[in-house]
Amino acid sequence: MHSRPPALVVAALSLSLPALAQEPLRTLPETVVTATGVPTDPARLAAGVSVIDRRMIEDRGYETLAEALSAVPGLRVVQSGGSGQVATVFVRGTNANHVLVLRDGVPVNDPSTPNGVFNFGDDLLDDIERIEVVRGPLAGIYGSSAIGGVINMITRRGSGPFGGAVTGEAGTQSTVRGSLVAGGRHGVLDGMLAAGSISTRGTNVIPPRIATAKGERDDQTAQAVTANLGLNLGEETRIGVVGRWRQNRFGYDNIGSALSTVIDDPNARGETRLGALQASANTLIGGRWRTGLSVARIEEDRRFQNGLDGIDTTSQADDNRYESWRTDVRWSNTLALADMPGVTAAAATFGLAYTRDEAKVRVRSSNLFGPFDQDVDASTSSTGGHAGLQGTLLERLDVTLSLRHDSPRDFEDRTTWRVGGVYRLPVSVVPLRLFAAYGTGFRTPTLFDRYGTDGFGFRGNPNLRPEKSTGWEAGIGADVAAGPLGLVSLTATYFDTEITDLISTVFSPIYTQENTGRAEIEGVETQLTIAPSDRASLTLGYTWTVAQDATTGAQLPRRPRHSGSATIRWLPVSSVTVSPELLVFGPAVENAFAAYDDAGNAITTRSTNPAGVLLNLAVRWRVEKGWEVFALGRNLTNSRYEPANGFVSPSRGVFGGVTVRW
Repeated sequence: MHSRPPALVVAALSLSLPALAQEPLRTLPETVVTATGVPTDPARLAAGVSVIDRRMIEDRGYETLAEALSAVPGLRVVQSGGSGQVATVFVRGTNANHVLVLRDGVPVNDPSTPNGVFNFGDDLLDDIERIEVVRGPLAGIYGSSAIGGVINMITRRGSGPFGGAVTGEAGTQSTVRGSLVAGGRHGVLDGMLAAGSISTRGTNVIPPRIATAKGERDDQTAQAVTANLGLNLGEETRIGVVGRWRQNRFGYDNIGSALSTVIDDPNARGETRLGALQASANTLIGGRWRTGLSVARIEEDRRFQNGLDGIDTTSQADDNRYESWRTDVRWSNTLALADMPGVTAAAATFGLAYTRDEAKVRVRSSNLFGPFDQDVDASTSSTGGHAGLQGTLLERLDVTLSLRHDSPRDFEDRTTWRVGGVYRLPVSVVPLRLFAAYGTGFRTPTLFDRYGTDGFGFRGNPNLRPEKSTGWEAGIGADVAAGPLGLVSLTATYFDTEITDLISTVFSPIYTQENTGRAEIEGVETQLTIAPSDRASLTLGYTWTVAQDATTGAQLPRRPRHSGSATIRWLPVSSVTVSPELLVFGPAVENAFAAYDDAGNAITTRSTNPAGVLLNLAVRWRVEKGWEVFALGRNLTNSRYEPANGFVSPSRGVFGGVTVRW
């Protein structure tokens, strides 16, 4: 599946754009690497694939990962708070910790979080070239956590003559944002530097129905710097180093322990810091064998503090810190195979990976029930090997196979696999393709699941088993010329996933974690792109999801049965791009916070988040060569939709800015 027009549509639209300046930053080709490890046309993959590239990020004014992923079919983005606060992603109805997040192929899920999730609310996008989203089980390539899918962020790289861009932006909520991106190549050296910052007063995200809503805004200041340096020893050999630093400070709304509700608390402050360094080397041997080695180190430090202020009377003071360290080593290989009778475009992949995680958690809190603490100080590691094959049979059937064996230090070995095929029907009028895939997956318990403790008597369970999954999908796609409609691309996919040995909290005989849960998920993803001319395209997406607890039949929380999006890219003149975006969400089951009357009595409890609609708009005008001005509108209708119960969407925001390129 595609989150943008097919390659032919993109090529046609790009012809209408004037040359703004020499392009100093590399633009990757219209292929996807994440799905198999081999650059492949998405139409030849039996998987739900979406790509958010650099042009889309700039045209639509995306500034955070959460914004960029919101219109992707099959994805449900939930931000629990305002700007810079925690955002999680549910893929095809699976849990938030069933999506594996990569940065240049390296897993970046945070091992210090209780559930092992990635926070999509921290990162800015100035250093991102593209985001590849592959839905469906991919443990056969990536191992643990790739049950619902994989999201891979690819860093920008310098190429061509030196150049870059400076952007300044300001708007409502006292928001100021700036970025500098520069890069190029000189001789054997290439380099890219991206620096970005944002400061905003933020908005109040507590709904008026919550008694503790006081109208307090949650501010944010964040900075990030990324450098990507390379030494090119010939055209096919590169040694590179990527360094990243990020800091994010924000106000957040605390959860009151006695009222089980959200507290508007100006003293609740959070800060996250990340430092990452990745060194890699890759080369092409004999024109067919590409091999690469990557070594990465990631350190993350998160701290949340809430001082005494007389506002939150149920939770008097908090000082919580989460630290994690990850060391990752990967050896990856792709071997282009010679064509054989009936077999073309064949390639084999194989590789090894080693990951070591360490986490140290110290939660210190006091409330009406007395002091509360939570601790983790543990480490784990895993080694895995994978192999894969892909190719085209008889010029019509594209086949992909993957197999992986993992040896986690603390669990039995796991073997996972995936097989998929795309068959292009021999029909001349409507070139249809049918596709299907089946795969297995697993997720190892987190360090908190196994070794965590807290002041209420929780004790981690070192005997937990990994969660297991099986999943399959089947669908149909077509890319056709449809007369007055222009170029039309349509995909529709049915998916079915079963997850067993889900880790759940139990209270008998002790307060701990057990493999007691089971989930059954099914759904349909559809996406339609219409490009009536080289200056306009419309993309419609709709997802139907039924995600249920297999034991009780209850719908799993925060996963609406119905969701959809509509995005337009319109060039009224060659120098202006208009990009409206409409996001539609159906009702979703949720753990409820109560609403209270003036006397403090609970009057309603909500077990469902109502449906909602969000409207965004971006307009970009290329005034002259090297100069652009833009305007952004976020939540233009000022919707009070709650993606998470107790947290409304940030209120209307209008922003404007200038980009200067050289």
